[in-house]
Amino acid sequence: MSAQSVVALAGQVMTKDGEPVIGATVQVKGQPGTGVITDADGHFRLNNLKTGQTVTFSYIGYVTINISVKKNDERMRVVLSEDVKSTDEVVVVGQGTQRKISVVGAITTVSTKDLTTPATSVANMLGGRVPGIISVLRTGEPGNDFSQFWIRGISTFGANAGALVLIDGVEGNINDLDPEDIESFSVLKDASATAVYGTRGANGVIIVTTKKGSAGKLSINAKANVGYSYSPRMPEYLRAYDYARLANEAAASREMDPIFNDVDLALFKNGLDPDLHPDVDWHNTILRDHSWNQQAHLSASGGGQVARYYMSLGFINKEALMKQAKGVNPYSTNVNYRQYNFRANVDVNMTKSTILNLGLETTIVTQNYPGYGNSTDALWQAASNLTPITVPLRYSSGEYPAYGSDNNQISPYVLLNLTGYRNTYRNNTKIRVSIDQDLSKITKGLKASVLFNFDANSNINESRTKWPTLYYASQRKRDGSLDLIKKRDYQSQAYGNSVGADKKYYFEAHLNYDRVFGQDHRTSGLIHFYCEDYTNSANTTLLTAIPKRYVALSSRLTYSYKDTYFSEFNLGYTGSEAFEKGHRFGLFPAISGGWIPTQYEFVKKALPFLSYLKFRGSYGIVGNDRVSGSTRFPYLYLMGTGGSGPWNAGTGLTETQIGSNNLRWEKATKVNLGVDLKMFNEKFDMTVDFFRDVRSGIYQQRASTPAEMGLPSLPWANVGEMKSWGIDGHMSYKQDLGRDTYLVLRANFTQSKNKVTNWEETIKKYPYQRWTGVPYGIPRGLIALGLFKDDQEISESPRQQFESVVRPGDIKYKDVNGDGVINSDDIVPLKYSSVPQIQYGFAQEFNYKHWNVSVLFEGVARVNYMVGGTGYIPFINKETGNILTIVGDQRNRWTSRDISGDPATENPNAKFPRLSYGANNNNDQSSTFWLRDGSYLRLKYIQISYLLKKPWMQAIGMNSATISLIGDNLWIWDKGDKIFDPAQASGNGATYPLQRVFSLQVNVSF
Repeated sequence: MSAQSVVALAGQVMTKDGEPVIGATVQVKGQPGTGVITDADGHFRLNNLKTGQTVTFSYIGYVTINISVKKNDERMRVVLSEDVKSTDEVVVVGQGTQRKISVVGAITTVSTKDLTTPATSVANMLGGRVPGIISVLRTGEPGNDFSQFWIRGISTFGANAGALVLIDGVEGNINDLDPEDIESFSVLKDASATAVYGTRGANGVIIVTTKKGSAGKLSINAKANVGYSYSPRMPEYLRAYDYARLANEAAASREMDPIFNDVDLALFKNGLDPDLHPDVDWHNTILRDHSWNQQAHLSASGGGQVARYYMSLGFINKEALMKQAKGVNPYSTNVNYRQYNFRANVDVNMTKSTILNLGLETTIVTQNYPGYGNSTDALWQAASNLTPITVPLRYSSGEYPAYGSDNNQISPYVLLNLTGYRNTYRNNTKIRVSIDQDLSKITKGLKASVLFNFDANSNINESRTKWPTLYYASQRKRDGSLDLIKKRDYQSQAYGNSVGADKKYYFEAHLNYDRVFGQDHRTSGLIHFYCEDYTNSANTTLLTAIPKRYVALSSRLTYSYKDTYFSEFNLGYTGSEAFEKGHRFGLFPAISGGWIPTQYEFVKKALPFLSYLKFRGSYGIVGNDRVSGSTRFPYLYLMGTGGSGPWNAGTGLTETQIGSNNLRWEKATKVNLGVDLKMFNEKFDMTVDFFRDVRSGIYQQRASTPAEMGLPSLPWANVGEMKSWGIDGHMSYKQDLGRDTYLVLRANFTQSKNKVTNWEETIKKYPYQRWTGVPYGIPRGLIALGLFKDDQEISESPRQQFESVVRPGDIKYKDVNGDGVINSDDIVPLKYSSVPQIQYGFAQEFNYKHWNVSVLFEGVARVNYMVGGTGYIPFINKETGNILTIVGDQRNRWTSRDISGDPATENPNAKFPRLSYGANNNNDQSSTFWLRDGSYLRLKYIQISYLLKKPWMQAIGMNSATISLIGDNLWIWDKGDKIFDPAQASGNGATYPLQRVFSLQVNVSF
């Protein structure tokens, strides 16, 4: 055994902000009287130490640190972290922070641990994880697979229904954010929490702060993962022979001649005529079984007394499932999405009371597509629309096929491989400068800050497109050659591009005051001002090119007594360009309060199991000024050129817009009641909020204005009204099972209902035809009563006017108005919209020493989707439109006994009515027959991780490494047809399917 060496330690003790810790105790563990006290600069020195000893660094209010002595080190930086009690825990709120115990608004904080899993976007991680969020993901296409989400559901049918996303205090795109850069994530839901943001916060606010550097040695973290993805649900279609037989049945069902004769059927079956009797599986032709994606992130942070820094690089690469034909092109025509992120946050202590913050953020996105367009929709539509017998992959004479000239009538093989390619480049850069000034010399607790942000976006879209000559052949000539009809002319390679840019200047300043008087009285105040100026190169007219500007002033005042009683008052004063002079500013107040009875001693004694109980309530009014996506200055009367004279034959001046000079703010009156609860030594934690949002003055164009007035455009008015209400909350339970072993159970729930209470519309014949009084976005259709059993039932039922002849096996509808006929007057609002009313999630985390297993289930309820149209209803377009394999199963379709020879095929519960070859206006109606329950429970996520932390790793400078196996979208239980994922089933398979992904991830810390 080697002898111990004598060494010395010296350096500086500081906080994470670089401030020296004066009077900290530095001593050898287990040897009282051997320590020193840090000086006025936080410096210390210990001599005559022996390797293997442990030195302890401690200071009141900070977590004690133990460091093992290994070698001589006289340039140490020891960083102490505050020992934060639960009552002093801080959360991010609007324009600042508050102690968690004093928060009376509806605010949810999200653990950053839940946001660091492999995903294209942070938005994809919110559904089922965050109470108060309703989200939907409609496509799995790389670059477009971003969830759409709403805070507490959809509460307005106006132009601005989405949440405000703030990244480091500045409005940003959550899809551009790398999850690894997030320091804190808060969701502000009620009027009290969002009031300081004025009109911008009418639909809730998401506040993201990114990581900053901490004083101490250089820290490097790296993450890399590779993912294997495939489509767990894909529509399956009938092949040629079964398709042809079913087409004949459809024709016979309507007393038509057979579509295909016996020779045709034989040729489809034996494949002897691939030109005129092809059998093509288009999905297999253009799709691979799987694709790979990669993600990486590298960050470095550190600093000292003067400056601290955090820098990061991020990368995402995702390729689509498209299978490019080998040897056809020297370039890629596959869909590809690449995202590059760079971030640098630097904090500089200019003086002891002044901190300068510099932030630089750049996101670069490149995307690649086939030449026909900027999405894969046409490929999926073509694969859904072109049957296996419509056209071959290529005619034997060498020509490429097309049934028509539209993209959905062109071979998906041609669309993918022979139309060239397109690529898109997008760059977003933000430069942020802020100064935080401590004004305690004026009065204790006073601070001021200013922030300026420059935000610039640019994009370049390039296309290199071409088209081969496309033909269609339905027969042969006398000499046996194909009788080809040209469907699309040849187009040589052509180049095109478009460019765009926009920029925004943003400035804000606020004054914060936070003070405690006599230990019992806490008060805080905020005065906040902001303005912004936005310009877009797409605005090319004299009017729209005017920069869009906003200005607002807001304030907040809070008071609490003995951390038991809390009150808060917020006031926003916002200006908008949407209103004429004299009416441009709106005043929006909010008030809230809270009470914590567990602060009373008698409550603690009477209910010892109750660790914490808090009641909260808020009431407030917020505004919205967004009329529509393109309408500006709606109060102006605009003139332009147009037809003149009695026959509109000449050119002259005319009105192009009728001014709406009576417009005022759309207002939302919000009420929130909440309860926070902790029990059993804080092992159990629960929060529940009840909310109500009443919107008035929603902007609509007047539908009741008679055409006889001859207006060139309908004026806008504050006539719409809508209300929404619901509940959201979460609960968690943590049980320690031994050393480094624990189990955590979590659950969250959100329900958001809404109803349109006034919709500007023309007079309706029946009350149920109005949009007023029903939920927003609800589908409308007929009420189906099943299938007609026989001719007698048809003759005894009200006459259905959609088709001249109705037969047994056709859909029977309800006569809603009782007039003896069924027509469009019987169309009614149906059950639920395609946006879920309920979204929930429950998760489990189990940790045993170095092993960790996490599981997340996500579900939705009270949601519907409508099936139908091409790709679902058989033969609706005769020659085009694939037939699902479930139609080929006799148990799923109604077939007359006269055709099948079996009475059992007249199934009254069949999923598909009596077949038709071509559109059947009776059966194709939107109705409850085609309405499906979109509820589901999804095994969203499983992660198995192992933490590797060995002594040998220290020798190479590595602190730890975590290896994880992660599965996403692993299984789904639903009530629909189980053909498509219910989240996107309304697309009938003509959209990129949601993916199942298995990822291997490695996190390394140096």
